[in-house]
Amino acid sequence: MRYVAMDFETGNGYYTSACSIGLSYYEDDKLVGCESFLIRPPDAVGKFHWYNVKIHGIKRSMVKDAPTFDAVWEKFKERVEGNVLVCHNAGFDTEVLCRCLEFYQLPLPNCQYICTVDVSKKVWPELENHKLNTGAEALDISLNHHEAVSDAHACGEILQCALRKTGCTDAQMLAEKLGMHLGTISPEGRRSGAAAKQIARKHKLQKSDSQTNQEVDTSKNRKERKNK
Repeated sequence: MRYVAMDFETGNGYYTSACSIGLSYYEDDKLVGCESFLIRPPDAVGKFHWYNVKIHGIKRSMVKDAPTFDAVWEKFKERVEGNVLVCHNAGFDTEVLCRCLEFYQLPLPNCQYICTVDVSKKVWPELENHKLNTGAEALDISLNHHEAVSDAHACGEILQCALRKTGCTDAQMLAEKLGMHLGTISPEGRRSGAAAKQIARKHKLQKSDSQTNQEVDTSKNRKERKNK
């Protein structure tokens, strides 16, 4: 299975203000490459917020000559298509990805994703918290926190550690073992793992109700035939 560990940094509170992306590529259990890109957000998102700059150190002036997201996407979109995205707080990073693609009127890819925050809570519940830096320190993973490519690498390594600890061979098996569901992205939109889990539970209940009704109908039919 191929994984793309991904981390975004944004200039302010808008999802479309992505100013940096880090990517780490895995094939099965091996890291095969890392790369990062500065991104010039659209002017419409306005100024960078001081707090965001304080976190990642990227100023608007530092990305004024950087490519816009649509150009950056062309460089790695084929690696995402059909594979599994790995993000620490996947709700944020996948939303940034989808919003940026929608802004440039580009189709969403077909892929799945897994959140290593959720994985960490299940696999290492004893940790003080499940922030990226806490998990990386506990697992002896090098990290320059809030540098996008370093965050992406640490996130990918956390998943690999979880796979080894649980004896799972891929993200799908891991999700099933932990009682989770993989999130999905498709041209129709994004569906979180939690939403997928609720839908699966609903389908299971409907199937159970259908089987119960069928058993009742069969019993009733037998009784009516007996009374004829």
